[in-house]
Amino acid sequence: MYRRPHIYDVAFSFRDIGAECDGLLRLARRHGRGAVRRVVELACGPGHHLRELAKRGYTCIGIDINAEMLAYARELCRREAVDVELRRGDMRTFRLSPRSDVVLCLFDSFAQCATEDDAIATLRSAARALRRGGVMVIEFTHPADYFGPNRQRTSERWIQRDGEMTVRVTFSITRRDPVAETFVARMIIQPLARRGRSRAAGRLEMRWLQRMWLPGGIKHVVAASGAFDVVGWYGDLDPVMALEDPEAWRMIAVLRRR
Repeated sequence: MYRRPHIYDVAFSFRDIGAECDGLLRLARRHGRGAVRRVVELACGPGHHLRELAKRGYTCIGIDINAEMLAYARELCRREAVDVELRRGDMRTFRLSPRSDVVLCLFDSFAQCATEDDAIATLRSAARALRRGGVMVIEFTHPADYFGPNRQRTSERWIQRDGEMTVRVTFSITRRDPVAETFVARMIIQPLARRGRSRAAGRLEMRWLQRMWLPGGIKHVVAASGAFDVVGWYGDLDPVMALEDPEAWRMIAVLRRR
């Protein structure tokens, strides 16, 4: 799916990038120590948040393991004449210098750390990229999406349009393993022709293993990393939304570098 980045991008074009960047900066200023000048995003994908922050004057670096997605992000930067440094790398092992003020890991990308060892390695790599007092902001699926009657906080089916292209998206959680705290995510992105008819060509389907990260497990790997303290929990990329709020549809953890 990541090898067809434009179709993937259309499927998730519902996010309000400007408002999310406003919230991210508020979180960083509330919990970090010192000014924010340099921002790194792990698993940056198309780099929408980085381009928006670069337009506001911040130095931005994106890390992603997928070459096609990075090429797509570079093309978007070129079209908008925005300077973002993009590097291919694994979030568990990347290295950067000089150190940054904020590290972002958005859109539940951290859940691809399916083991505690992967998570701890990612946190330690992020810590090496941060100055003391800098913050890491991680976006997770809200726990209510895994359990109980309130599981429908996020949509499992939606249609998204962007210019000439319309896609229908289906997301499902399968093969839950309550012992390993993992599941297999399945996503189908179906481009639509006019009048909502499916096109045979262009259909994308992907399955991948993810971890069900809950607050207790997050606290454990953060402590095991020896590099961070958890300093905030929120229900959206905005300090106004509490994690416990019935309207919260994601879980945001803010960590501060020791």
